[in-house]
Amino acid sequence: MSGILTLETKKYEIKIDNFEGPIDLLLYLIEKNKMKIEEINLTEITDQYVEYLEEMEKMNLEIASEFLVMASTLLYLKSKNLLPKQEESEEELTEEELIKRIIEYKKYKSISQIFREKYNVYSNRIYKQPENVLLPKQELEAKYDSKIIPEVYQNLVERTSVRLNKDAKNIEKIALVEHYTVADKVKEMFRVLIKQKKFIFNKLFSLKTSNKQEVVTAFSGLLELSRRDKVQTNQEELFGDIYVEKRKKIS
Repeated sequence: MSGILTLETKKYEIKIDNFEGPIDLLLYLIEKNKMKIEEINLTEITDQYVEYLEEMEKMNLEIASEFLVMASTLLYLKSKNLLPKQEESEEELTEEELIKRIIEYKKYKSISQIFREKYNVYSNRIYKQPENVLLPKQELEAKYDSKIIPEVYQNLVERTSVRLNKDAKNIEKIALVEHYTVADKVKEMFRVLIKQKKFIFNKLFSLKTSNKQEVVTAFSGLLELSRRDKVQTNQEELFGDIYVEKRKKIS
């Protein structure tokens, strides 16, 4: 009987269906029945375990000997619960020892799952060992003067002050410059054409009364109006006056 009650260990793992051994199958049945391992119903688990092996036989699948040994062990433990208590041999596998093995197996299985996930994540990563970077030693001057730091600070303040003054003047110039848009100049020319039939561009936007940026912007607007056939321009001589009048609609 002792041969039946002792779990055999194999040199190679034998896997039936999705189970890697009899303990794995027992753990599956316990979790399937939502039992606590410490409070398993040995009779129910034994019946389901035997039913599973019988299904394997019906499918003509070869069953590893360790699964059959566990079936014999479970049946023996089940029968012991129905009989008066007897002295147990040291070689016999008790129900308490079986529960302990299932608990340990569950721990190892959970840890193995974590290791497998970590391996899948980190197996394709390559790490480089840190390099030893040797920096050149800096030699400090042997002599120091207490006036060096104040002089350096004073020079820095003066350079910063000059730069700030230059930036302030530039910002002031930028702030005084007016911004002109082509759209504004076009509207201005149309307002003039509403009051009079034609006007001289050079007089309306003269460099004496307008700055260069305004004249250039207005001239760009005039070119755009001419391109769209909104106005008609005429210049009799090079650098002469430019006459502008509204183009008449052709009926």
